[in-house]
Amino acid sequence: MPQQPQSKRRIIVIVLTVITIIALLPLFSVLATYAIATTLGCTVDEGSVHPCLLGGMDIGDMLYTMGVMGWLMIPVAPVLLIAILGWIGLGVAVLTGRMRRG
Repeated sequence: MPQQPQSKRRIIVIVLTVITIIALLPLFSVLATYAIATTLGCTVDEGSVHPCLLGGMDIGDMLYTMGVMGWLMIPVAPVLLIAILGWIGLGVAVLTGRMRRG
């Protein structure tokens, strides 16, 4: 039994959404790191771990690790580009399908 175009489109949207979120995780990690560090008045860089206290606990190691995760954006960038091209292709397919019908 062939699948309906709607269900194929739904599967494509789900796959593109998952790929996009996974590809953006390193960016989210860096943004969260610098938001936390700025809020607590801490220094974060890729060179070394700096102490950062939150509730009497040093989270400097965690912030350093989260910040260095940003380097994963380099190998993940092509995956994100493919996902963006997929979203553009899906948008074009939806628009051309609507123009044909309407």
